[in-house]
Amino acid sequence: VTSYAAIIAGSDLVDGAGGMWPMLFYCLRCGDANAAKSVIAQFGNIGGNIDNINLIDPAVSDLIFQLADMQKHRDTIFGDANNNSPSRPEPQQHSMLSPSQAMMQSRRVISDLYERVKTRMTSSSSELEPTVVYQAACLAKLSGAESISEASCLASSGLVRTVEDYLYASLWYALHLSNSASSAGGESDGNKMEAAISRLGMLVNEWGPSYFEEDDGNEGFSDATDAVASRSGESGGARNEIPRSGGWAYAFPLLASQQYATALAYLAEAGGGLGLLQATHVALIMDTMGLPIDDFSLDGRDKSRSTQTLFPMLVTSYSASLQGSDAGAALQYLMVLSRQGSLIKEQVQRLLLETRQFEIMAGKIEADGSRTNAALDAHFSKTEVSSILADAASNAMRAGKAADAAELLVLSGKFSSLFMLMNRELASYLVVSSQEDFDKRQFWFNAASQFHQLHLSPGKTYVVDTLNAEGCMSLGNTFQLLMNLIVFFDRCRDHQWEGAWDLMDNLQLLPKNDSEMTVKVEAFQELDSCIRQVFHHVILASMEALCHIYKSLKQAGSSVSFDQRNAVEHNLLGLQTRARLLVIFSRLINLPNSGNADTFVRLSQLEKNMM
Repeated sequence: VTSYAAIIAGSDLVDGAGGMWPMLFYCLRCGDANAAKSVIAQFGNIGGNIDNINLIDPAVSDLIFQLADMQKHRDTIFGDANNNSPSRPEPQQHSMLSPSQAMMQSRRVISDLYERVKTRMTSSSSELEPTVVYQAACLAKLSGAESISEASCLASSGLVRTVEDYLYASLWYALHLSNSASSAGGESDGNKMEAAISRLGMLVNEWGPSYFEEDDGNEGFSDATDAVASRSGESGGARNEIPRSGGWAYAFPLLASQQYATALAYLAEAGGGLGLLQATHVALIMDTMGLPIDDFSLDGRDKSRSTQTLFPMLVTSYSASLQGSDAGAALQYLMVLSRQGSLIKEQVQRLLLETRQFEIMAGKIEADGSRTNAALDAHFSKTEVSSILADAASNAMRAGKAADAAELLVLSGKFSSLFMLMNRELASYLVVSSQEDFDKRQFWFNAASQFHQLHLSPGKTYVVDTLNAEGCMSLGNTFQLLMNLIVFFDRCRDHQWEGAWDLMDNLQLLPKNDSEMTVKVEAFQELDSCIRQVFHHVILASMEALCHIYKSLKQAGSSVSFDQRNAVEHNLLGLQTRARLLVIFSRLINLPNSGNADTFVRLSQLEKNMM
């Protein structure tokens, strides 16, 4: 410290009259009362004349000796700098926040001494000795009468040059305003301390990042006292680049003045990916220790607001930054918010949909229908996981991601919802007119076929058992019918008319004779609405298949023998009868009045072509 003081203050000053004051100041600046005690022992002369720069008042030496006794073997009066020290801190009867009566008495005496020196400094017309500045600064620090960063008599001293100088001086001053005693007739010293910290936080916020972040090669602000005097400053606006400090130049003074929420929010925003990582983990530590992540103030506002909003925001943002490379790690961070109720489940659903890492997150379905190897199972019950997956599927549907929704519904075990989705999609693309729609239809047909193969193959009954238990077997029947109808339309598209008609006949949707008409109309009314809505396409395609078979048969009959012609005529008559029944059936199911009048006109035209 002596060598450092000689470099900063100048060896001539340190070696001259009153040279112990610069050394004493820098001992106090680094919080080492033991070093200050050594300076007094080696260079100080105890005396009661404050006007003599070479003398140190007994109250000063007494207080420093008491602080040294309080510090004992620790690195500083504030604590041990060696975090790896195995020794436990010794219990202290008194501390900086709870000083003894002897310390309080010494402070009062030193405060009077400071006022005398300050008066002499402000009233003197001649140039003061440089050591007087250090003397006044030492007295201000020890008495807690005034922060040296804001003392008018020290404004031009240059003792406060960096952010750390300013914060240290301000916090030393706030620390002296302990709540161990009250001022006579005034507010408690504890209230004064809170007010000092609140004021420091207000000033740091007011100055903004531009005062602290390195700019044009200047680190921080060069004269903190000027900033205090002006009480104003341009707040730091949006930065296009990450500041050289990574955001810590401004975050550090915010943290020191207990502006925790503002500090972490700024660090996360200004520091880029690394700043977000650091802010999130500082917030995690604070949350684990039960510390509120708020900005200290005296206005009595709800201080839980920042903890409830900023902390989840930091965690979810950091989790989102990980999900592209490691969805499992992103999930681990989200689980920190397990106490946040519905928020955690919403974020897990977001993670599922954005990463689409369904097998990692939700596992896979085994042969017995159970779901295994899911990362989510380590944090939620099976029922909760199923609910999360089902809700994520609903969100996927709202976002237009039906394929993701289907996969999530399989994993959730919500087979009735899955069949409703697949039935709706299959029916939507039953008849297509563009290549894009045909590709979607093929996708859903392949997906449905794969589902059938994996989960409805012989020996696997869990899907059927689930549908039966829920009273939803009709959904499975609709699914099977739609799959067959897609094959029917594919055959029509490929002009496989006889194969298409044979399949339709086997599906038993259309009447074969007059006696079946009532039964088939009633059966139509029992069909799922998704099939009824497209059934006019089924009737029209069936009539087209009949018409093409009729024409082919009629052309072939012209070249057959007389004996075979009777058989051909019989078959042609049978096709005409089926066409007639089809037109009647379409009327009975109210096809002309259900918005499909054009289809009915087309049916009538095709029937006439078979006359």
